[in-house]
Amino acid sequence: MLILIDLDGTLLPLEAWDPVFQDVSMLIASKVNVDWRVIHNTAKDLNKELLREFTVRAFDWDYIFTEVARRFGVPMSIDVNTVLVKYVRDFKPFNGALGLLSLIRELGHRIVIATNGLYKYQSVVIEELGFSKFIDGIRTPDMIGCPKNCREFFSDAQVMIGDNPLFDVYYPLMFGLTTIFIGDWHKRLRYVMDIWGIDLSSIKPTYSFKDVQEVLMAIPKILNSNPNDSSL
Repeated sequence: MLILIDLDGTLLPLEAWDPVFQDVSMLIASKVNVDWRVIHNTAKDLNKELLREFTVRAFDWDYIFTEVARRFGVPMSIDVNTVLVKYVRDFKPFNGALGLLSLIRELGHRIVIATNGLYKYQSVVIEELGFSKFIDGIRTPDMIGCPKNCREFFSDAQVMIGDNPLFDVYYPLMFGLTTIFIGDWHKRLRYVMDIWGIDLSSIKPTYSFKDVQEVLMAIPKILNSNPNDSSL
Protein backbone atom coordinates (compact mmCIF):
# COMPACT_ATOMS: atom_id res chain seq x y z
CA MET A 1 0.00 0.00 0.00
CA LEU A 2 1.19 3.51 -0.78
CA ILE A 3 0.73 5.98 2.07
CA LEU A 4 0.98 9.72 1.40
CA ILE A 5 1.86 11.91 4.36
CA ASP A 6 2.02 15.68 4.61
CA LEU A 7 5.05 17.47 6.08
CA ASP A 8 4.44 20.94 7.55
CA GLY A 9 1.74 20.84 10.21
CA THR A 10 1.71 17.03 10.20
CA LEU A 11 5.22 15.73 10.88
CA LEU A 12 6.64 19.15 11.72
CA PRO A 13 5.06 22.16 13.51
CA LEU A 14 4.30 25.04 11.17
CA GLU A 15 6.00 27.30 13.72
CA ALA A 16 9.35 25.65 12.99
CA TRP A 17 9.63 27.96 9.99
CA ASP A 18 9.12 31.15 12.03
CA PRO A 19 12.84 31.92 12.55
CA VAL A 20 13.48 31.50 8.82
CA PHE A 21 10.73 33.89 7.78
CA GLN A 22 11.71 36.36 10.51
CA ASP A 23 15.33 36.34 9.36
CA VAL A 24 14.35 36.96 5.73
CA SER A 25 11.91 39.68 6.78
CA MET A 26 14.59 41.38 8.86
CA LEU A 27 16.97 41.32 5.90
CA ILE A 28 14.48 43.17 3.71
CA ALA A 29 13.37 45.47 6.52
CA SER A 30 16.95 46.59 7.12
CA LYS A 31 17.07 47.89 3.54
CA VAL A 32 13.88 49.94 3.78
CA ASN A 33 13.99 51.03 7.43
CA VAL A 34 10.72 49.47 8.56
CA ASP A 35 9.91 46.98 11.32
CA TRP A 36 10.48 43.42 10.15
CA ARG A 37 6.90 42.55 11.11
CA VAL A 38 5.65 44.86 8.36
CA ILE A 39 7.57 42.84 5.80
CA HIS A 40 6.50 39.56 7.37
CA ASN A 41 2.81 40.50 7.37
CA THR A 42 3.01 41.70 3.77
CA ALA A 43 4.54 38.37 2.77
CA LYS A 44 1.78 36.47 4.61
CA ASP A 45 -0.88 38.56 2.88
CA LEU A 46 0.65 37.86 -0.54
CA ASN A 47 0.83 34.18 0.34
CA LYS A 48 -2.91 34.22 1.11
CA GLU A 49 -3.69 35.97 -2.19
CA LEU A 50 -1.78 33.32 -4.11
CA LEU A 51 -3.30 30.46 -2.10
CA ARG A 52 -6.76 31.63 -3.16
CA GLU A 53 -5.64 31.28 -6.78
CA PHE A 54 -4.40 27.70 -6.22
CA THR A 55 -1.15 28.63 -7.92
CA VAL A 56 2.17 26.89 -7.32
CA ARG A 57 3.67 30.32 -6.65
CA ALA A 58 1.77 30.41 -3.36
CA PHE A 59 4.41 28.02 -2.02
CA ASP A 60 7.45 29.72 -3.56
CA TRP A 61 8.80 31.83 -0.72
CA ASP A 62 11.72 33.05 -2.84
CA TYR A 63 9.19 34.61 -5.20
CA ILE A 64 6.99 35.93 -2.38
CA PHE A 65 9.78 37.68 -0.48
CA THR A 66 11.44 38.95 -3.66
CA GLU A 67 8.10 40.45 -4.72
CA VAL A 68 7.59 42.00 -1.27
CA ALA A 69 11.05 43.57 -1.46
CA ARG A 70 10.20 44.97 -4.89
CA ARG A 71 6.98 46.47 -3.55
CA PHE A 72 9.03 48.26 -0.88
CA GLY A 73 11.37 49.61 -3.53
CA VAL A 74 14.26 47.19 -2.99
CA PRO A 75 15.36 45.25 -6.08
CA MET A 76 16.83 42.18 -4.42
CA SER A 77 16.63 38.47 -5.10
CA ILE A 78 15.75 36.36 -2.06
CA ASP A 79 17.06 32.82 -1.61
CA VAL A 80 15.21 31.35 1.36
CA ASN A 81 17.38 28.22 1.36
CA THR A 82 20.43 30.22 2.38
CA VAL A 83 18.54 31.11 5.56
CA LEU A 84 16.86 27.72 5.94
CA VAL A 85 20.18 25.91 6.23
CA LYS A 86 21.04 28.10 9.24
CA TYR A 87 17.97 26.98 11.17
CA VAL A 88 16.84 23.59 9.86
CA ARG A 89 18.94 21.60 12.33
CA ASP A 90 16.92 23.20 15.12
CA PHE A 91 13.58 22.15 13.60
CA LYS A 92 11.87 19.73 15.98
CA PRO A 93 9.45 17.17 14.49
CA PHE A 94 6.28 16.38 16.40
CA ASN A 95 6.67 13.70 19.05
CA GLY A 96 6.19 10.37 17.35
CA ALA A 97 6.77 11.61 13.80
CA LEU A 98 9.85 9.51 13.09
CA GLY A 99 8.28 6.57 14.92
CA LEU A 100 5.17 6.79 12.74
CA LEU A 101 7.20 6.67 9.53
CA SER A 102 9.29 3.81 10.86
CA LEU A 103 6.22 1.81 11.90
CA ILE A 104 4.47 2.24 8.56
CA ARG A 105 7.58 0.91 6.85
CA GLU A 106 7.80 -1.99 9.31
CA LEU A 107 4.20 -2.87 8.45
CA GLY A 108 5.33 -3.29 4.85
CA HIS A 109 3.90 -0.14 3.27
CA ARG A 110 5.50 2.49 1.06
CA ILE A 111 5.61 6.14 2.11
CA VAL A 112 5.72 9.26 -0.03
CA ILE A 113 5.79 12.71 1.56
CA ALA A 114 3.14 14.72 -0.30
CA THR A 115 3.53 18.39 0.53
CA ASN A 116 2.53 21.72 -0.97
CA GLY A 117 5.96 23.07 -0.07
CA LEU A 118 8.35 23.25 -3.01
CA TYR A 119 11.00 20.59 -3.50
CA LYS A 120 13.92 23.00 -3.07
CA TYR A 121 12.86 23.67 0.53
CA GLN A 122 11.26 20.42 1.58
CA SER A 123 14.06 18.16 0.35
CA VAL A 124 16.44 20.02 2.70
CA VAL A 125 14.08 19.58 5.65
CA ILE A 126 13.34 15.93 4.89
CA GLU A 127 17.02 15.06 4.64
CA GLU A 128 18.19 17.06 7.65
CA LEU A 129 15.50 15.77 10.01
CA GLY A 130 16.07 12.13 9.10
CA PHE A 131 12.74 11.55 7.35
CA SER A 132 14.48 10.52 4.14
CA LYS A 133 15.55 7.10 5.44
CA PHE A 134 11.92 6.06 5.89
CA ILE A 135 10.37 7.30 2.64
CA ASP A 136 10.18 6.17 -0.97
CA GLY A 137 9.76 9.59 -2.52
CA ILE A 138 8.54 13.18 -2.36
CA ARG A 139 5.67 14.84 -4.21
CA THR A 140 5.60 18.64 -4.41
CA PRO A 141 3.64 21.10 -6.58
CA ASP A 142 6.65 21.99 -8.71
CA MET A 143 7.29 18.30 -9.38
CA ILE A 144 3.66 17.37 -10.09
CA GLY A 145 2.65 20.59 -11.84
CA CYS A 146 -0.20 21.56 -9.51
CA PRO A 147 -0.91 22.01 -5.80
CA LYS A 148 -2.34 19.11 -3.79
CA ASN A 149 -5.70 19.38 -5.54
CA CYS A 150 -5.21 17.33 -8.69
CA ARG A 151 -5.51 13.60 -9.38
CA GLU A 152 -1.81 13.31 -10.22
CA PHE A 153 -0.82 14.22 -6.67
CA PHE A 154 -2.69 11.22 -5.30
CA SER A 155 -1.93 8.74 -8.08
CA ASP A 156 -1.55 5.09 -6.96
CA ALA A 157 -1.99 6.00 -3.26
CA GLN A 158 -4.55 4.51 -0.91
CA VAL A 159 -4.12 6.67 2.21
CA MET A 160 -3.47 10.38 2.87
CA ILE A 161 -2.30 11.58 6.29
CA GLY A 162 -2.30 15.31 6.98
CA ASP A 163 -3.55 18.37 8.84
CA ASN A 164 -5.32 20.40 6.16
CA PRO A 165 -9.06 19.71 5.63
CA LEU A 166 -8.90 20.92 2.04
CA PHE A 167 -5.70 19.38 0.71
CA ASP A 168 -5.42 16.37 3.02
CA VAL A 169 -9.08 15.39 3.34
CA TYR A 170 -11.42 16.95 0.75
CA TYR A 171 -9.32 16.35 -2.37
CA PRO A 172 -7.98 12.92 -1.33
CA LEU A 173 -11.55 11.78 -0.58
CA MET A 174 -12.57 13.04 -4.01
CA PHE A 175 -9.98 10.74 -5.55
CA GLY A 176 -10.92 7.73 -3.44
CA LEU A 177 -8.28 7.74 -0.70
CA THR A 178 -8.74 6.88 2.94
CA THR A 179 -7.94 10.04 4.94
CA ILE A 180 -6.29 10.35 8.34
CA PHE A 181 -6.55 13.85 9.79
CA ILE A 182 -4.25 15.07 12.56
CA GLY A 183 -5.02 18.15 14.67
CA ASP A 184 -7.95 20.33 15.69
CA TRP A 185 -10.53 19.67 12.96
CA HIS A 186 -12.78 22.65 13.73
CA LYS A 187 -9.87 25.08 14.02
CA ARG A 188 -8.51 23.95 10.67
CA LEU A 189 -11.98 24.21 9.09
CA ARG A 190 -11.98 27.87 10.13
CA TYR A 191 -8.58 28.29 8.49
CA VAL A 192 -9.92 26.91 5.21
CA MET A 193 -12.93 29.23 5.43
CA ASP A 194 -10.67 32.22 6.15
CA ILE A 195 -8.33 31.57 3.22
CA TRP A 196 -10.60 30.15 0.54
CA GLY A 197 -14.11 30.89 1.78
CA ILE A 198 -14.93 27.18 1.44
CA ASP A 199 -17.24 25.57 4.00
CA LEU A 200 -16.10 21.98 4.51
CA SER A 201 -18.21 21.32 7.60
CA SER A 202 -20.27 18.76 5.67
CA ILE A 203 -17.31 16.44 5.12
CA LYS A 204 -15.27 14.44 7.57
CA PRO A 205 -12.02 12.46 7.40
CA THR A 206 -12.10 8.67 7.52
CA TYR A 207 -10.17 8.91 10.79
CA SER A 208 -9.34 11.89 12.98
CA PHE A 209 -6.74 12.20 15.74
CA LYS A 210 -5.52 15.08 17.86
CA ASP A 211 -1.80 14.40 17.40
CA VAL A 212 0.83 12.16 15.81
CA GLN A 213 1.19 9.99 18.89
CA GLU A 214 -2.48 9.02 18.71
CA VAL A 215 -2.01 8.04 15.08
CA LEU A 216 1.07 6.05 16.00
CA MET A 217 -1.01 3.94 18.38
CA ALA A 218 -3.86 3.42 15.92
CA ILE A 219 -2.07 3.02 12.59
CA PRO A 220 -1.52 -0.79 12.71
CA LYS A 221 -5.26 -1.40 13.10
CA ILE A 222 -6.14 1.21 10.48
CA LEU A 223 -3.84 -0.21 7.83
CA ASN A 224 -4.98 -3.76 8.52
CA SER A 225 -8.69 -2.91 8.52
CA ASN A 226 -11.27 -2.17 5.87
CA PRO A 227 -10.45 1.39 4.69
CA ASN A 228 -14.13 2.22 4.81
CA ASP A 229 -14.45 1.19 8.46
CA SER A 230 -14.04 4.44 10.44
CA SER A 231 -15.12 3.01 13.78
CA LEU A 232 -11.84 3.90 15.50
